[in-house]
Amino acid sequence: MLRMERKKIQNRETLIQLVKRAIELLCEKNISSIVVLSSYKINSVIQENFGINIKVDKIGRILSRVAKLNELKRLSTNIPKYKLHISKVSSLKFF
Repeated sequence: MLRMERKKIQNRETLIQLVKRAIELLCEKNISSIVVLSSYKINSVIQENFGINIKVDKIGRILSRVAKLNELKRLSTNIPKYKLHISKVSSLKFF
C-alpha cells in the first residue's frame, strides 16, 4: 500500500497558487464548455498531480472567495459547487 507523505504548505499564497493550478488542470481536461468546481474535486486534483494533502475546508474557503470575487453561480447542493465557463479561466481573480 502506498503511503502519501503529507507535505506542509507554508503560506496562504502557495495554497492559492495550488488551487489556481488545479482549476486550470480541471479546465484543460474538461470536454464541455462549463466546469463544476467543488472543494473535493480540487483537492483530488491537487493530490493526484502534486502529491499534497490539504484539508478540504481550507480549499473550500479559497474557492468561496474566488467564486464571490468572480461572481460564479452557485449550484443548489449541500456541498458548495460553482459553475465556471472555460472561457473565463484566464481572467479569474484570486485576490
